[in-house]
Amino acid sequence: MKPSSRVVFWGAGATARLGFKTTVDQGKVLHRLVPELGAKKPLELAQRVHCAVGRDQWGSAFEDMLAILGDGLSGGDSSLHITGSQLEAMCRNGRPGAGRGELRRRIISLRTLYDWPALQAAVHACPGARKEGTFKLNDLFNLLDMHGQSGHGFRGGNTEGDAGDFLTPQEVAGARNALKMLLQALLYIDWQRGREKRSQELNHHYEFAKALGERVQQEGLRLAADLRDRFDRREFYMSDVAFVSLNYDPVALWCQFVANSRLNKSPSAPHVGRPASKLKVFHDLGHFVAGSRVELRGRDPKTPWHPMNEPSAQRLNDYSEHGSHDRIRITKFLFPHGCLWWRECPNCGKLSSYMGNSWRTDSVTLIPPPPFKVFLPSVDAFEPRFKSEREAWDGGEVDARACVHCRTLTYAHHTQTRMQSNFKDAPPPFLEEINRDLRVAVQNADHIILMGYSLPPDDVDYRAFFAARRRLRGDVKCSVVVGHKGENCWLGPSEWRSQLSAMEDGEKKTLEAARDLFGLDNVRFYGGGIPQVFLEGGRVSPLAVENLLTWE
Repeated sequence: MKPSSRVVFWGAGATARLGFKTTVDQGKVLHRLVPELGAKKPLELAQRVHCAVGRDQWGSAFEDMLAILGDGLSGGDSSLHITGSQLEAMCRNGRPGAGRGELRRRIISLRTLYDWPALQAAVHACPGARKEGTFKLNDLFNLLDMHGQSGHGFRGGNTEGDAGDFLTPQEVAGARNALKMLLQALLYIDWQRGREKRSQELNHHYEFAKALGERVQQEGLRLAADLRDRFDRREFYMSDVAFVSLNYDPVALWCQFVANSRLNKSPSAPHVGRPASKLKVFHDLGHFVAGSRVELRGRDPKTPWHPMNEPSAQRLNDYSEHGSHDRIRITKFLFPHGCLWWRECPNCGKLSSYMGNSWRTDSVTLIPPPPFKVFLPSVDAFEPRFKSEREAWDGGEVDARACVHCRTLTYAHHTQTRMQSNFKDAPPPFLEEINRDLRVAVQNADHIILMGYSLPPDDVDYRAFFAARRRLRGDVKCSVVVGHKGENCWLGPSEWRSQLSAMEDGEKKTLEAARDLFGLDNVRFYGGGIPQVFLEGGRVSPLAVENLLTWE
C-alpha cells in the first residue's frame, strides 16, 4: 500500500484565483441576501442581490430565484402566498405558454423543497447575524444540522422584539435544502464568470494538471525498468500522488481529466514493455461512479461512461492473462465532501456523474445549473440525452438529469454534499467508502500538502487521520500553501516561525494548526498562493511542481 506517499489536500483557497468564493466569502454573500433585521427601511430584493451577487445576468437570475422562493414572506402559509411579480418571475422560468395554475403549482413545489423564508429566519438566529462581517457560515451549518439530527425545530430570529417564528422540523429541512441549493448556485455562477474572465488562471490549472500527468508517465517509464515489466504490481499502476478535494466544485479533477485525455491520445505518448504498449493515465475516485458521456460522437446516449479504478488497472496490466494493448497508471482523486457532478438516484440509490457535453477546459456545461431556466447561459448550452430530460427542461426543470443506471430523473437536491458542520451525521455509503480510502492514503503518506486548505477545527476526521498517521508511523512532512501576498519561495520551519507574528490571521491559524499536528520541524510554508506555487516566469514549471510535491 506504499505508493500514496504524497497526499494533496485541495481546499477553497486553491481555486480562489479562478473566482470561486471561499467559505468566508460565501457567508458574506448569504448575509447580504437576507434583509437586515430591525432596519427602518430594509433593502429591496434587487438591492440586496446586486450588493451580494452583482448586476449582470447572474444577478438577475438570482433575483428571479429568490422571488420565486418567497422572498419577503414569513413562515407559515408563505408557500401559498404568491404575488404577481413572483408569477412573472416564474413565467420566465417555466414552460412557454404555461397557465397561472401550472405556474402556481411549480412555485409551491419549489418553495416546499427550498424554504428561503425559513433560511432567512435561521440566519437571523445565528450569532453575529446583526452585524456585517461577524456572521459565520459555520454557525448556520451547526444550527441546522444540530436540530436536523435531533428532529426538533427552533425559534428563528426573524422578528424584532420577540423570540421569533418557530421553525418546524420540516422547515428546518427546507432551510437546509435552500442553503445547499444557494451555495450550489453561487459555485455555478463563479464558474460561468471565471471561465470567461479568468482564462489565464484556468490555463495555469490545466498546465499544472498536464505536468502532473506527464510526471505519472515518466514515473511509469522508470518503474517499468525497475520492476522488470511486472505491470500488475501496485508499485507500478498506482501513482505516488493522491488528491483530496475538499471543495464541491470539480474543476481540479476536470483539468486533470482533460489533460490525461490529451496525453493518452497523443502520438508521442510513451510505451513500455515487450511488446511495446502505450502507457495511459487515469483516475480512481474511491468509489465507482458511472456517468453520462461527455461527447456522444454517434454513440448511444443510453450507454454510460465507466471510469477506471484500481482493480481494473491491475487486471488490464496483467498481460499474461488478458493481453491488453495498453498499460495503465492511475491517480487517486477523492471527494470526501461530495461533488456537484454527482447525483444519488432516489429510485435505485446508485450514484451518477454528469460532466457536461464538451471536452474543453472552459466547458460551459461543466457544472449543472440551479433549477431555474434563467441560469442557462444559452438555450442550447446543455444537451438533453433522453426524452424525459427534454420534457423536464421544457417545463423549466433545467436541473433534471436521468440516472445513468435506471433512467429515473434526478434533481439538484439529489446532489449529496456534506456541510462544514460540527454536527456531521453518518455520511451516505459512497462518501463513507471514499473516507475509508482517504484514511488509507493518509496512513501511507510521507508528505501531506495543504493547498489552500486551512485545517478548520470542525474537520475533526482529517485532523484525527493526521494525528493517527504521526502516532503510528512517526513524523510526516507537511507543506502549507496559502495566501497571495507572501514571498514566492518556500520558507523552512525556522524562517516562517520568525515571520509568524506579521502574517494575516488565516495564514497564522493554518500554520499553528499544522505545527500542532505535525510538529514544528516538519512544516514548511509558501505564502505566494496558487497558482504561483507551481509557476516559474509566469508559466507552469515541472521543476516547481516537483518542488511542491517533494520535500526531503
